Amino acid sequence: MSLLDKIFLKNGGPSERQLRRAVKAATQIHGDAAPRVSALERLGGWGTPGAAAALLRRFTVQVPQGSMDLEEKQYTVQLLARIGRPAVEPIVHFLKTEPDVTWPAQALREILSPEEFVATIRTTLEELAHTYTRWAEAKAVLISLLPDEAYPAVRDTVMKYLDDENDDICIAAADYLARNGDEEVRERLIEKFLEAESRPRVRGRILDHFCEREWPVKGYRKRLEAEIPDPFYLTAKGLVKRRPV
Repeated sequence: MSLLDKIFLKNGGPSERQLRRAVKAATQIHGDAAPRVSALERLGGWGTPGAAAALLRRFTVQVPQGSMDLEEKQYTVQLLARIGRPAVEPIVHFLKTEPDVTWPAQALREILSPEEFVATIRTTLEELAHTYTRWAEAKAVLISLLPDEAYPAVRDTVMKYLDDENDDICIAAADYLARNGDEEVRERLIEKFLEAESRPRVRGRILDHFCEREWPVKGYRKRLEAEIPDPFYLTAKGLVKRRPV
């Protein structure tokens, strides 16, 4: 052990070199699981923000044995939850910069109160709405994690994602809004349908929601009649229905 390592340990935290070695062991996907688990436990024991950031790297790799990978990621969530508040900032940074956000978000949910969790996801989505990211799927997952009871607080944030160019993100926003929405949402979804003439997946999901909610298309009937594709159609009362296959 170097003098620098001893100084860091004396002060209660790992050195950068120790963190790098632990990350390397924790993300080694081949071989026995014991060195990985030992490294995860070492990081969890240090309990610093840097150790939490290092623990999060386990979510960026997948070991060949699916059941083992699942168990280790569940264990990593537990270790992050034990670290508690010092892990929050590293987790939020991970949510903004990495593709697989489901596991880190689960850890965040265990650390924060329900109100704090919603506020953190909403703030993250607000930032990501104006930021380019290669990981479109992460935005869709974060939207899907919002509980329905948070709708009044997150409605405007989710509404912004209806304009996203990625179909999965747009659909995730439409799903959340349609499940909880009001008259303004009904009209906005109709407008989105009309705008999405070259996006059949988005159009189909919006029409599915109109079928399920039995929302009328009042105010838009003439425009929609020329746009609605099979197997959907409009009834005399202006309701969207799907013909049986």
